Amino acid sequence: MASERNHILIETVKRLLRRGAHARLKKIISRIHAADLSMVFSSLSASHQRQLFSLIEDREQQGKILSELDEDIVLSVIEGVSVSDIIEILDRMPSDDAAAFIKLLPSEQADDVLAHIRKKGDEDVENLLMYPDDTAGGIMIPDFIALPEDMTAGEVVSTLQSKEYKDIEMPFYIYVIDDDQHLTGVCSLRQLVLVQPDTPLKNFMSKDVISVTTDMDQEEVAKIVARYNFLAVPVVDEEHRMVGLVTVDDVIDIFREEATEDILKMAGVGEEFVETKSVFRSTRIRLPWLFASCVGGVIAIFVIGHFEASLQEISYLAAFIPVIMGMGGNVGIQSSTIVVRGLATGRIHIQDLWRVVSKELAVGVILGVVYGCLLAALAQFQYSVVGFSLAVSMGVLSSMSVAALIGSLLPMLFARINVDPAVATGPFVTSAIDIVSVFFYFQLATFLLGI
Repeated sequence: MASERNHILIETVKRLLRRGAHARLKKIISRIHAADLSMVFSSLSASHQRQLFSLIEDREQQGKILSELDEDIVLSVIEGVSVSDIIEILDRMPSDDAAAFIKLLPSEQADDVLAHIRKKGDEDVENLLMYPDDTAGGIMIPDFIALPEDMTAGEVVSTLQSKEYKDIEMPFYIYVIDDDQHLTGVCSLRQLVLVQPDTPLKNFMSKDVISVTTDMDQEEVAKIVARYNFLAVPVVDEEHRMVGLVTVDDVIDIFREEATEDILKMAGVGEEFVETKSVFRSTRIRLPWLFASCVGGVIAIFVIGHFEASLQEISYLAAFIPVIMGMGGNVGIQSSTIVVRGLATGRIHIQDLWRVVSKELAVGVILGVVYGCLLAALAQFQYSVVGFSLAVSMGVLSSMSVAALIGSLLPMLFARINVDPAVATGPFVTSAIDIVSVFFYFQLATFLLGI
């Protein structure tokens, strides 16, 4: 139902844009959630994106839309927007979203915006810009509730009701700090209302606080939040002073980004989402990744050429090449996908290398035995040559076993040397398996048939 509703919304907006029905579009826009409207933007041409954005009159809504859009669409939408308008939008955006947006701007616009921020004295945004995008510091929000440990529960409740904290994004945790601003504890709203009003925070706070540092990779931060089921995790600097929060909504975005990146790498199309890229850009990104497949194919040609005499003597040897290579390739991709996913989610660790590899190898052997017997029966029925049937059976077994071995071992080895394991899949795994499968198959056939 949701997908159908989104489709209707997208088609309605497109139709109204073509007709120039701006008044009606403004009414529709004012009632649509920013997340739904961002889906509409991704389905429009660049000119229609800019036109639709110009119809949004509320600066706060414009800021919400920009924070939901992909980088390429943001750059397209703000093309032609004046610096003064951009500054007005930024003034109504949360600090973390504003910092992320500024990092996308062209250098000239970014310099003008930063000059305004310094003049305004907005230290939160300026501080966030110091951290790399993919770290805890780069994705944290600087607004949080941190109170002295001697403050009583009643005083905390009164403080939370003040104007100072009315716009806090994550009010569910009260963090406790000492006189030097060091993070010493945390308590939840539930704990706060269950104790006597005159009880100091230090008497009922949890002292075992799990925090992350500003330079921790965002993927590691996301794993911590997911592991402990937090709504937010505090971020501390090198002196253990609290400087921000990473919230669960940011963690969801991180998992989505990292999953997309890994899937694209495994498919051999780079690590950027290229659906909205030009044909030339998409082609340029895929060219180097496909080179691995090309090289693997060329080597396989030479391997087959080496056994040309065997093929000339027994031509039906070629009949089972596609199925043997295909079965091996599928098993290899399955094993590598399982391992890459396990490494990404933290369910598999590098220390588990031999346990994981041996398990996948055992699965590959069992699958090889099953399908080897099936294809051997087919070969025997078709050609009635026992040696050939045995060669097919052992060829499938070796292909699928080696495929499981390579598919599980390569990502683990890449992870051990601090290389993204997702790059070990796709073209690399399939190319290696194709070469090995063909070689083993012909070597076995040549030996068993006495060619």
